[in-house]
Amino acid sequence: MSGSLINSERTEPQRQATTLNQNAQKCFTELFYSSERANEKQAQTYWSEVEKIGFSPLFHKDWHFSPLGKILNVHYQLNNAIVPAITAEQLKQLAIGINSWKIVFFNGRLMPTLSSDHFGPYKIQMMDSLAQLPEPIINDEIFLYLTESLAAQPLLIKLAANHQVESPLYILNITSGAERSECVNMSYYRYHVDIGVNCQSHIIEHFISMDDTPHLTGSRLTANIGNNSHFNHIKLSAENNLSNHFAYNDILSGYNTQIKSSCIFIGSALLCHNTSVKLNGSCSNLTLNSLSIPHDSEIVDNRTYIEHNHPYCGSRQLHKTIALDESKAIFTGMVKVLPVSVKTDSKITHNSLLLGKYAETHTKPQLEIYADDVKCSHGATVGFINDEQLFYLCSRGIPIDNAKHMIIIAFAVEIIKAIDDEVVSNKIMNIIQQRLTGT
Repeated sequence: MSGSLINSERTEPQRQATTLNQNAQKCFTELFYSSERANEKQAQTYWSEVEKIGFSPLFHKDWHFSPLGKILNVHYQLNNAIVPAITAEQLKQLAIGINSWKIVFFNGRLMPTLSSDHFGPYKIQMMDSLAQLPEPIINDEIFLYLTESLAAQPLLIKLAANHQVESPLYILNITSGAERSECVNMSYYRYHVDIGVNCQSHIIEHFISMDDTPHLTGSRLTANIGNNSHFNHIKLSAENNLSNHFAYNDILSGYNTQIKSSCIFIGSALLCHNTSVKLNGSCSNLTLNSLSIPHDSEIVDNRTYIEHNHPYCGSRQLHKTIALDESKAIFTGMVKVLPVSVKTDSKITHNSLLLGKYAETHTKPQLEIYADDVKCSHGATVGFINDEQLFYLCSRGIPIDNAKHMIIIAFAVEIIKAIDDEVVSNKIMNIIQQRLTGT
C-alpha cells in the first residue's frame, strides 16, 4: 500500500506538469497561426521544431533549478502590432547615452523614427524568407525556436570586408507590458550579424522594460565573423523583476579571429541566457565574460558552450555571480575540444558571492577533450563577504553597508573593467549601485 502511495505522489505532479505543458503548447500554437509570419515557409519550418521538441517534462535536467511552471501557467499575447507613444525624453532615459549608430526595437518591432538616420558602413535590412542563416549550435531548445518563428521583424546586419569601425552599433530593445491585466505581453527580437574579412566591429545589445508590468522577452543573435576580424559584443539585460527573458546567442568564427563577448544580467524574475561559440578557423581567440546579480527571488540561468574545431585556438571564460536575498544563480559551461584541435588553450572559471541567507548558486563547468597536446582547465569558487575585510573597513570609519558595497563592487569590477567602453561600463556601475542601495 505504501509503495502505491509513493507512486501516486510521484504521478500526480507529473500529470499536472504534462497538462500544463499541453495547455501552454496550445496557447503558443494559436499565437503562431494568428501571427503575421504564419504563412512564411521558414517560420513554419522553425515552428515544426517547436512542436517536435515540446516543453520539458517535470524534473528535466536542464530545468531542474529553473522551473518553468509559473511561466507556462500564463495567458500570453503577441504585442508587436502596437505602435508605442514614446517621447524623446523617455527614450533618452531608457537608452545609454553613447555616441553610436542606434537601432531601436519596441515590442519586437523596428522603430525607424527612433533609430538613426543612417548606420555608417553597416548595411541594415529586414530578413527575407531566403536569408541563409546558420543552423543552431544547440538545436534542442524550444525557446530558441519560439523566437525564430515568432519574431515579427528579424533583422540582417552586414559589414562588408575591410572596415575598421570604431563607433559601436547600439541595438536598444524596449518591451512593455500588456494593457489587459489578464494577458502577459510576449516580444521577440531576432538579428543576424555578418562581419566580413579584415574587419573591426563593436555591437551592443541592450534590453530594458518600458514599465513595471510583466512581460516575456525572447531574443536571438547569430553572428558569422570573417577571417582576420575583431568582433566585440556587449549585452546588458536590465528588464524589470516581473519579466522573463530567454536568449540564445550563437557566434561562428573564421580564421585568426578575435572575439570578445561580455554579458551583464540584472533583473528579470527568470533570465535564461545561452551563449554558444564554434571556433571554425585556426589561430582564433575567444574571451567570454559575464556578471549576474539576481536579488529577491530572481533566477539567473547562464549557459555556455564552446567548441574548438581547429588547432591553435584559445578561449578564456570568466563568469561572476553575486546572489542577493533569496535569489538563485545557475551556471553551466561546456568546452568541447575536437580531435583535430591540437594546441588548444582553454580556461573556464565561475566565481560566486552569496550575500543572502537563502541565496543559492549551482555551478557546473565541464571539459570534453578528444585531442592530445592541449591545455585546458576549469574551476569554480563560492564564498561570502570576508569578515576580516569588513572589520578592516569599518574600523576606518566606513559604515557597514558602505563597506559591504565596496567589497561587492571590488568583486564585480574585474568584469566591468574588461568592457571596452567607458560609457557602457559607467552605466552598468550605476545600475549595480542602484540595485545594492535599493533606489
